[in-house]
Amino acid sequence: MRAAPVAHFDETGIRVEGKNWWLHVACTPLLTAYLPHPQRGGEAMDEFGILTRFRGVAVHDGLMSYQDFGRNHARCNAHHLRELIAAGEAHPEHTWPTIAFKTLEALNTAAHAARDAGQATIPAHIRDPLISRFVRTIHLGLLLHPPNQSRKQSKTRNLLVRLRDYQHQVLLFARDLTVPFTNNQAEHDLRMIKAQLKISGGWRTQHGTQAWLHVRGYISTARKNGLHIITALRDAITGNPWLPTTIETT
Repeated sequence: MRAAPVAHFDETGIRVEGKNWWLHVACTPLLTAYLPHPQRGGEAMDEFGILTRFRGVAVHDGLMSYQDFGRNHARCNAHHLRELIAAGEAHPEHTWPTIAFKTLEALNTAAHAARDAGQATIPAHIRDPLISRFVRTIHLGLLLHPPNQSRKQSKTRNLLVRLRDYQHQVLLFARDLTVPFTNNQAEHDLRMIKAQLKISGGWRTQHGTQAWLHVRGYISTARKNGLHIITALRDAITGNPWLPTTIETT
């Protein structure tokens, strides 16, 4: 996982021993690892031990604790699209949320088209005008939503500031085609566990939590690599667990 060029990270709330905990996931298309922890931020990420030595692109939803690890980050644009829709609904008199939304979508479409054509990058004559339009649109939004000096900033203002200050991370997918548009991989790898929690409500012991998640991570990784799950579990139980033997390079 630490050697992967791109990896996804996310966290979600869980219940352990009747208390609120956090479930952290680190994953790629071929690997899955989980960590339950009482904390959401840097302490848990330190204990996980992946981000501390990870040098690839970390894709995440923008939680600030991730920024303390590594240099290369990409932010999930599915979140941005949802927030732009909300901004447009809150301010129907403004066109900038729709323009920003459509520009991000156009860049994503261009990235898919470039990959399908076997190109290393989006052609500059397509990419650069779209990036320029997006940047101009965000600056226009900031002019229309100036900072409020007397109270907490609006959700719209906070969104615009994030899109401006972390522009490189937001648009990295358009400059590097190995970087995905969203963090869907991590959200997908959390979905099965969230479904389980709707049934069970949580775990009664820390040991049981860790054991269950070790097994779940093993099953998820085996499935991603095309292994028969029952066979993989049998091999693990009989002392011959399957382990990945190659480092992802794509």
